[in-house]
Amino acid sequence: MSSRYPQAAGFTLIELVVAIVISAIVASFMVLFLDTPIESYFAQTRRSDLVDSAHRISDAVTADARSALPNSMRLNAAGTALELLATAGVARYYGKGDKNSAAGEELTVGAAASSFGTLDSFTTQTLPYRAQYYISVGNLGTPPYDAYRIANGVMTSLGTITVDPNPSTPPYVAGENLLNLSGSMTFKAPGAPATQPSVHNAYLVSGPVSYVCKPNAAKPAAGTLMRYSGYGVTNAQAVPPAGTGGLIAHDVSACTIAIVPAPAGYAYGELAILRVTLSSNGESLQVFLEAPTEYGQ
Repeated sequence: MSSRYPQAAGFTLIELVVAIVISAIVASFMVLFLDTPIESYFAQTRRSDLVDSAHRISDAVTADARSALPNSMRLNAAGTALELLATAGVARYYGKGDKNSAAGEELTVGAAASSFGTLDSFTTQTLPYRAQYYISVGNLGTPPYDAYRIANGVMTSLGTITVDPNPSTPPYVAGENLLNLSGSMTFKAPGAPATQPSVHNAYLVSGPVSYVCKPNAAKPAAGTLMRYSGYGVTNAQAVPPAGTGGLIAHDVSACTIAIVPAPAGYAYGELAILRVTLSSNGESLQVFLEAPTEYGQ
């Protein structure tokens, strides 16, 4: 006599265990095949981020250093902060005898002046000129000829100049400037007024710029390189300064900055040297940058 219920079909415990083991083996092989390309992708992404940070460091520091006021680079004691005075243009001023001793048009360094003219315009600055700029003449970067110490007679105070581009007053011609000071000022230089500077450069200074490294080798707190601007000129270097900070690079694990001064007797400017190490999850990139100034005093 047959059973009223058919015999149920299914897996035995042994078959189930074998299936699980085979599935695990297949999955492990899949992981082995997929792990390498996935890890390679993330490693390449990390390298790309580090290279991008290196490019940002190079582009930003090189651009600011190139247009820096001669002899205006300075460092903090730890060698982690660089400050310079950024310029918006340079023009050759009319020195003593250049305009047949025309009053108000020639600048005699070492003598009081309330206005003077320049041979050309500050071509890199968009007109009209902004009143919050400075004019610097004869900065040597050392006391008493230091632009950071404005009262020394190397740079005007903030907002005390007006610039008349293309003045109609003869004998000015198109492309020249007439600079008016709000009061009388004496620009100083060694040996002046008996000895006048050989290079008659007047710089339109937009203000100080700082680069501050905050390296941190310990993760997850990554170090940074910040750029600060929009703050006032101060006698002593502040780290960080009281300006607006912008992130240039993250993942900074080490950073040192050095300055090579301008050689005596040469027209070359200063040289900023940065050594920055960028690190991210086992990937590391070292940046070595030499950023020279374009202008010589």
